[in-house]
Amino acid sequence: MIWARYRLSRRTIRAIMRREFTDVLRDRRSLLLTFLWPISMLLLYGYGIRYDINNVPLTVLDYDRSSHSRLLVEQMIESGYFQLVRQAEHYGDVERDLITGASQAALVIPPDFARRLRAGEVVTLQALFDGTDSNTATIAQSYVLAMVTSFGARLEVAHLERQSAAAGISVASRVWYNPELQSVNFIVPGVIAVIMMIVGAILTALSIVKEKERGTIEQVLVSPIRPLELMIGKIVPYVLIALLDLTLVITAGYFVFGVPIKGSLWQLAVFSVLYLTASLGIGVFVSTIADTMQSAMLAAIFISLLPAVLLSGFVFPLEHMPVGIRALSYFFPGRYFVTAIRGIYLKGVGLEVLWPEALMLAAFSAGIVWLSASRFQEKLG
Repeated sequence: MIWARYRLSRRTIRAIMRREFTDVLRDRRSLLLTFLWPISMLLLYGYGIRYDINNVPLTVLDYDRSSHSRLLVEQMIESGYFQLVRQAEHYGDVERDLITGASQAALVIPPDFARRLRAGEVVTLQALFDGTDSNTATIAQSYVLAMVTSFGARLEVAHLERQSAAAGISVASRVWYNPELQSVNFIVPGVIAVIMMIVGAILTALSIVKEKERGTIEQVLVSPIRPLELMIGKIVPYVLIALLDLTLVITAGYFVFGVPIKGSLWQLAVFSVLYLTASLGIGVFVSTIADTMQSAMLAAIFISLLPAVLLSGFVFPLEHMPVGIRALSYFFPGRYFVTAIRGIYLKGVGLEVLWPEALMLAAFSAGIVWLSASRFQEKLG
């Protein structure tokens, strides 16, 4: 008896899905928004976005631990261009900070740094950069070179005043994960986050609100169709459309911009489904607070699209934002998805590194879907 009460009709769900697909295909504006707009946005962002930065997170591995090495690090921090994350104890700390995103740059000072400077010899420093954000890596690279050059010039003046041999410092610079420093390599993953939020949240909200405006949703609700069957039937088409959009953007990113995926496609699919579930939940939530398509569009843009662009780290690095804005970003799923998809795309990492993002996306998805479905049934009831 209990199982019969909660059993869903696959025939009913298929009928609702068929009706929803027909409705979408008849609406040319929705088709244009769903397929042409993502490609145009990919091209626009891929070619057009550039940034300026400061306070680049920096890890320092100082094997020398001399007054000279400390003076160099202090000069870099005091410049305002870098923010010291930690003084590493061994090279594994440097690798861990770069791969987890805790640092975007690292400086390795050799053990004979001060001795060779005093002897007037040329000493080489190693500078490493996280190329998943190519703009930050490019500018941070120039900052390091400028700081080291300035430090070397001060030492050279001191040596000349003592009439001794002039020391020299060179930098062996290397960019990890995106050695060509191409902006498009981190723009394309970010575009995917925005596209999936639009398809999941905005189109879902508009679809449900459109039923309200037509007055057909009341007709459906008084029929034997259960509310859960209605929700599944209306949401599944947009899941399939979003996955098609995902495939389209990944393919275009590869053939147009040459952006490959270094990580696992399966893990990318897992994160995408979690993020898509969150965006669909947001769409249902918007439908509970909006009664017209115009108000639904405005609410969806405010709740989903703007945070996906501004508070995810897609366009503007979160590390360079005020503390209050960074704290606000933790309440939006785009932050976690952009971090995860860039890690999969460019670093080739998976759940062994990105499990915190997976947990947060799963928690957010479950919470927003439960809240949205409850409000939806309560309002219609």
